[in-house]
Amino acid sequence: MSNKCYDDLAKDYDAMINKDVENYQFPYSEHYLVHDIIAEYISERNNDNRVKVLDIGIGTASLYEKIIPEKLDLVGIDNCEAMLEIAKLRCPEARLINFNIKKGLPEELKNERFDFIVISYVFMHFDFEFILYFIDLFRKHLAPFGKLLIGDVMFYSQENKEKFLKSDDKYEIPGLNYHVYEEILERIDDNYDLSFMEVNVYTGIIIVEKLYESSLQFEDTLVKYKSNTVKWKSSHPGKKSE
Repeated sequence: MSNKCYDDLAKDYDAMINKDVENYQFPYSEHYLVHDIIAEYISERNNDNRVKVLDIGIGTASLYEKIIPEKLDLVGIDNCEAMLEIAKLRCPEARLINFNIKKGLPEELKNERFDFIVISYVFMHFDFEFILYFIDLFRKHLAPFGKLLIGDVMFYSQENKEKFLKSDDKYEIPGLNYHVYEEILERIDDNYDLSFMEVNVYTGIIIVEKLYESSLQFEDTLVKYKSNTVKWKSSHPGKKSE
């Protein structure tokens, strides 16, 4: 979707999301749940310091209505100035940067590290190779025990994707990319651990962590996710906490 299109959509964007959620429509039906899970994970970070968050494609910053602002040192990047104007109203203390992530990382952030880097409902607008480039670039900007949180249109397997797309022609939307977690996993090196939650058949959350700083595969850590616990699939499922 072009930047001009998002400028035109900005004032109606939240209403469009709400309509999809209320009517359980593809692709945004689980938008609120994805944000709830990400917000909970950020909020539960046990740290006396403010949690430093970088949000790529922050949009209208609706995610941060779910997190106590005093806990955050928030930096948001978006290529749509109209979206950032709305985000500024929601998060007046945030650093908001108008920038195209296809160009990498803004110069002023190249020496910074973050506890969380968040990207939600953005990858569906980019091809597979860009996702691999993005993960490789931005995971280098994680602080110790930092997490890269990705929530998007995402299938667990190619089989799930094919079955879904064959179920109804309306799901074939021009310009939308339908990514598969297993294909990403195959291309990520072994120094990083990926965990995946299948929110529904076409929506998923990936958490990227440094291998020896990972936590989601530990059963005692997963207790906080209650009924969702069994949905997490780690790239190192055999590893258990001591």
